[in-house]
Amino acid sequence: MRKIGIILMTFLGFSCKTKTNKESIKKVELDFINSFYKNENEEEIEFCRITKDSLNYRQIEGKISLNKEYNTFQEIKTNKIILESEIDSIKSELKAENYRENFDNISKVIFVQIQPKSENDLKVLDLRHSIEGKIHKELTNKKLGEWMAGDIGPGGANMLFDVNNWNKSFEIIMKVLSNENLLEKSLILKRLNTAEDDWNYEIIYPIDFNGIFNQM
Repeated sequence: MRKIGIILMTFLGFSCKTKTNKESIKKVELDFINSFYKNENEEEIEFCRITKDSLNYRQIEGKISLNKEYNTFQEIKTNKIILESEIDSIKSELKAENYRENFDNISKVIFVQIQPKSENDLKVLDLRHSIEGKIHKELTNKKLGEWMAGDIGPGGANMLFDVNNWNKSFEIIMKVLSNENLLEKSLILKRLNTAEDDWNYEIIYPIDFNGIFNQM
């Protein structure tokens, strides 16, 4: 499989780009309770995740594959409201169907792509530096991870973070994006490693993302 990667770029001064933010970070009403996977290979990955927003628990099932251009294609097959009391039985059923919980066999990498309206590359670059600096600061302060790489491309402003806890790191990232009024313009993805040097991505925000994701 042809590797689609992120071009490493020099990270320009968090200290000079990031000011102390005394404002509290906004509460984001979305929690990822559990994620399950099976048939994990470079051709396709099936997933099922259980989420909770301000109103409902949801069971979301789908599959991830690559299209002819080697872009990620995510297809949602099921998105239904469930009861909290059903979660344990759903987890048992998934395990019986050979789903496994979590997908952190090699590393934990979160990909954030911001899709700004501006077509000015310098403005997008400045935005990327600013946001990845703020996320890096929050992750390192809480000992959850750090900035890893970033670039800009046809998909938008791309940034990667190496983390040690999926759910806590997602929560931090979503709060930072919400605080900057960028959450609705952003995609958040979990890297799923199918081999030491091969992977695809699960688009976990928006939770109902259905379609093609350009990694570049």
